[in-house]
Amino acid sequence: MKRRILVPVGNPVGGIRTYLIYNLKHLHEAGYRFTFLAPACEGFGSLKQETATWEETEYIEIPHGEAASLIAVWRTLRKQPFDLVHSQGLHTGTTTALINYFRQIPHLITLHDVIITGQNDFGRFSLLKRLFASFVTRRASCIIPVSRDCEVNHLEYFSAWKKGPVHIKPILNGIDMDRIERARIQFESDKQPNLREQFGIGTEVILGGFFGRLMPQKAFDVVLKTLTLLEQRGYGGRFHLIVTTDQSGYLEETLRATAANPSVAKMVHFRDTVPNITPLLLQTDVLIMPSRWEACPILPMESLVLGVPVIGSDCLGLREVLSGTPNTVIPRENPEALADAIAAFVENPKPAKEAAKNYVADAAARFDVNTAAEQLLEIYQSFAPVH
Repeated sequence: MKRRILVPVGNPVGGIRTYLIYNLKHLHEAGYRFTFLAPACEGFGSLKQETATWEETEYIEIPHGEAASLIAVWRTLRKQPFDLVHSQGLHTGTTTALINYFRQIPHLITLHDVIITGQNDFGRFSLLKRLFASFVTRRASCIIPVSRDCEVNHLEYFSAWKKGPVHIKPILNGIDMDRIERARIQFESDKQPNLREQFGIGTEVILGGFFGRLMPQKAFDVVLKTLTLLEQRGYGGRFHLIVTTDQSGYLEETLRATAANPSVAKMVHFRDTVPNITPLLLQTDVLIMPSRWEACPILPMESLVLGVPVIGSDCLGLREVLSGTPNTVIPRENPEALADAIAAFVENPKPAKEAAKNYVADAAARFDVNTAAEQLLEIYQSFAPVH
């Protein structure tokens, strides 16, 4: 018997979109059918495209905003029956939990972010909002943090979860190895110009990649300070950075900040973001991730299984992914340390590249999404079994 699952998503972009594509594909094959409810945006369009072959999949586009989400979830649950609701993100989960409070449909909430006071917390009336969120989400069936860092972080703010009745089950993010391998094979067979040809970058130049969304969390401002330091040290012609852009509100600000320093601007090359990052990773020498915080980033996992070295910060979430790997971890918010790490790589990239290549098999075993999907399937089966 097939089961219908409602999946409310606050913002289906980046890691959340990838999480849905990677994990729910396995659950669809197990007999679950999904109705995605999300604001109309480029990310939702990409999600539709990626899941177009999934049988009996439904998509409900809604306006942006918490009030619109509240109304949309209420109307959707009223119109058609669902066997399970799987909310993506704390805010979306709180909204859905409020609507579902008296319906008591089995409700899962996956946490895709960590809470940083003063950055992405609850804003004005934070304490009251947090108490309210804690009250309604405690009645959820299961809360699923995407890393142990994410779990510990949320329990600092929602200690009431420890008392139940909600169960907390961390399931670490993973990656679709088959999808990455298909993208690698397709890239190697394509005859399109590569990044170096596109931007006129010589083979003697070390090419870094910054593929996070242009938002404060990803610390592109730290990257700009780092590039200034590198240029001052004489590395302006020896290291260049490819940066993917999206239509976020930070794009114009980022471009303006980059253009303000002509010497640094020569080291940075912007290109549009792509649904599958594999071809870009394969063309870079090193991935640069100086994030201020993460929950459990998929990007460095993809880099590691492709044998591309990572220079990343020791922030929440990212440190968990890089732990035990042969990569360079630097203090967050530290342009000098990042500049030192990049300079050392430029001077002698061979050891880091060889170590990354030797770690590929371990990375593939550690980050394979099949492990995460099987754990998620067990939770689905416990609340809405497919017979």
